[in-house]
Amino acid sequence: MPNFKAVILKGKNDIKKDGTTNIKIRIGHKSIASFISTDFFVLPANFNIIEGKVKKGKDKSFINSQLAFLLHKYQVEIIKLHTILDILSAKQIKTHLLKPPNQPVSIDFFEFIQEYADKTKVMNTRNNYLFLMASLKNFIGPTLPVTNIKLSFLNGYEAWLRDNGAENGIINYMKTFRSLFNKCRDQYNDEDTDDIPIPNYPFRKYNFPKRNTNANDHVLTVDELQMLINYNPKSDSELFAKDMFLLMFYLIGIESVDLFSLNKPTKNRAKYIRFKTHKPFSIFIEPEAKRIINRYKGKDLLLNVSERFNSNRNFFRFINNHLSGDKSHNIVGIFAHMNINKKVTTKWARHTWATIARNNCKINKDDVALSLGHKDLVNKVTDLYIKPDHSLIDSANKKVISFINS
Repeated sequence: MPNFKAVILKGKNDIKKDGTTNIKIRIGHKSIASFISTDFFVLPANFNIIEGKVKKGKDKSFINSQLAFLLHKYQVEIIKLHTILDILSAKQIKTHLLKPPNQPVSIDFFEFIQEYADKTKVMNTRNNYLFLMASLKNFIGPTLPVTNIKLSFLNGYEAWLRDNGAENGIINYMKTFRSLFNKCRDQYNDEDTDDIPIPNYPFRKYNFPKRNTNANDHVLTVDELQMLINYNPKSDSELFAKDMFLLMFYLIGIESVDLFSLNKPTKNRAKYIRFKTHKPFSIFIEPEAKRIINRYKGKDLLLNVSERFNSNRNFFRFINNHLSGDKSHNIVGIFAHMNINKKVTTKWARHTWATIARNNCKINKDDVALSLGHKDLVNKVTDLYIKPDHSLIDSANKKVISFINS
């Protein structure tokens, strides 16, 4: 619960030319203080700091009575905010206390994102929240009142993302945006008491852009993959990007977020909980994968990528830039050097493995899906009775790698 006290500040900029200083109401909340100025000034020597009262002077009684009135008024107002006090900062409480009557609580969406992200334990999810906030700040500025988030704002932000080259990434930004907006409404709105400081819900009318999910556009042919395997990198950065892409392929299209935090192997198996599905997974490490792993051994994890990059996002962006080029950093890209006009990303390793497994190695679709770690919604009850057989996955991966090497 916030606490209020009348105080004076005696800093160089707080004392007026006549020697007086303003009496302020200090709001203490979550170990942070914010101050509300009053209409009263006093000589520092005439103020009792411990009691928070004027101790002498001709207006002593009047000022003390007015201070007592303000303290009581603010405490009454705070009681009305009991449902959202835990998520308000001292600054937000000050803003609420000073707002005109009947004006809704001012909620800065960026303050909410920062506080919510600080409580998020999953690092990649936390980073997604912070990346969205950074993007929104580039679009709109340092603050964003929740009441300003309307349909026109969403459409404007989408257009801005498109103009800045986000392309298929737009849907990821907008879904993260919607998720945080929902969480913000859940924390501030109290339907039981009909206290609804965020009545607007623009996502109801917003049309999310469609994601381009055509796998045919994200697949390397067998010849192109073999060209990559035989490619002679022109720098250490290109070697790293090439190795990481091939390692993802050799580990059955493992996604960068899982590779980034992969633990040391157990009995030559890479074991992890897949980030996307939260499903346990186990892959036998074939010799082709092991040769790459040995070049990038980590201290605590399988690879040293978490020691080189502070987030998975920076990790896969580095790979993508050196695979397909990045004009802003004057990077030509491996595939441009090979005269292959494709914007290859880390996702392509997964699509390419699946396509070769099915079309070239004739592995049935169920085993391809099993190898990729897809959830089987049709047989999920049956799966509860069947002990996982990793040999099916091992066999499929061995066939794919053998085919590429043949």
